[in-house]
Amino acid sequence: MMDDSVDFGGDGDKNSKDYKRNTTTTKMEDGEEHSQDSSVMNNSQSVLEKIANLYAEQLMSDIILVVGNEQYPAHRVILCASSEVFQVMLMNPQWNECRKHVIELVEEPCCTAVFPQFLKYLYVGQIKISLQTVMPMLALADKYNVKDLVELCVDYMMKHIAKAATQGYLVSWLQYTIAFSPYHKELTETLKRFLKWNLEMVSESKDFVELDVAIMVLLLQQNDIVVTSEYQLFSILQRWLLHRKEVYDNDETLTLEEKNTAFLQLVEQTVVHIRFAMMTPRELAHLLLFPLLEYHKEYIVQRMAIGMSYQSGQEDRVREVRYSPEGMLQFTPRLYSNDTWSVSIHVKEFDQIEKYTNYVTCFFSQRNIAETEDDHTITWEIEFFPRGVKYNKAKIIWGEDVPEFSLKTVRLRVTCKYPQLDEERFKVAVLITGVQNKIDHILTVHERTEYFSNKVRVLNVDNLIPYDELALSSIKLSPHLIGAERNNLSIQVIIAPMGPYTCRDAPPFDFK
Repeated sequence: MMDDSVDFGGDGDKNSKDYKRNTTTTKMEDGEEHSQDSSVMNNSQSVLEKIANLYAEQLMSDIILVVGNEQYPAHRVILCASSEVFQVMLMNPQWNECRKHVIELVEEPCCTAVFPQFLKYLYVGQIKISLQTVMPMLALADKYNVKDLVELCVDYMMKHIAKAATQGYLVSWLQYTIAFSPYHKELTETLKRFLKWNLEMVSESKDFVELDVAIMVLLLQQNDIVVTSEYQLFSILQRWLLHRKEVYDNDETLTLEEKNTAFLQLVEQTVVHIRFAMMTPRELAHLLLFPLLEYHKEYIVQRMAIGMSYQSGQEDRVREVRYSPEGMLQFTPRLYSNDTWSVSIHVKEFDQIEKYTNYVTCFFSQRNIAETEDDHTITWEIEFFPRGVKYNKAKIIWGEDVPEFSLKTVRLRVTCKYPQLDEERFKVAVLITGVQNKIDHILTVHERTEYFSNKVRVLNVDNLIPYDELALSSIKLSPHLIGAERNNLSIQVIIAPMGPYTCRDAPPFDFK
């Protein structure tokens, strides 16, 4: 396995400010001009080494920190200079620790394991962090308000999210940052988007089963989850639920009845948000073979019946469910990436294509999700303009010239080719693949819900990717360029009907 650890360290410039101030040129007496021979001498590295030696040799320590079963000799002046929390703890007479020589710090086991590296950082300004250690290190930096270390940890996490997803750390990162919201808002939002848009990748990792119940419940209510199908989403949920059952079964503090009750309640709490109406009749029938039904068959079959009612056109029942407290989102499609609802466009050797080149493909989608309704398919023409759009010179009807002009935009054009279309709503989404840590994943999603009709047949979605990001890729590679040579683009277009019982008002994926 590749070593994902990174060494962070400063150059000592901040520590050398006083030294520079004392060695800068001063005005000569008797009106003499500044000497041309004076120089600024920087020996800050030597000073840093001396401070580091205090830590390494445990010289002149005036305090002992006890963490777990270990004792760490330290220096009040270093702790106070590095941490506002230590400064208050050790300098404020109202704190008992102010008068103590030995101070016990209570830390989580994962934080206890990295405390020596944390303490060393306060002396030397260098640290080696990895996927495994960055979260507990961030927890210590947050707790003791070591702001520069917080920035280093957050920066590392932002640059290793894809790796964390595949190696089983993304869930723990997300749950920690949610707990500290809004202090790491950008990181939290990035992790949440990765989870929603790459759920199948994350669900294969070892820590997915540890996802908090509250997060799972809210996740299942989102409209913009990218998943192969609702059937696949149920499979993912089943794996998570069966792990939770093992946790309950191994909890010796619960009676057998309490274990069963807790698990059945959890099944109802989560399965209620599965949109069975978005499954085909064949998929619904196959669910009867799933192991989860052994534990709460009556309830799950009852929810599956909603799907069958929708697929068989039982309008009264569908309307009843739609306007019930728990049925608002039951008939709204998510971002399903299977062939029924999506088409892909791949652009190879992006650096070789000419300006204004467009890529065209056709896509045949269902007009309705329910199979019992008319089976007419709709033809869509999909055009992708990765290097701008150009309009040629033309004449309008009364003879006036329209000059040639171009737009610097990355555009997707969707044209409905259905001959007779009344005003109907469709969800159009564009999934753009990106790469991080050599791992391809869905990096960007654009989603629109629009009406198409005989009069309105064309939808343009501009700025899919910042134009300059691709134009300057020779200087700084765009994260949207993928492939071995980092010169390919890949997008996936999803088009799904938004019928009369759909709902766009999903609860926000926020935790307060």
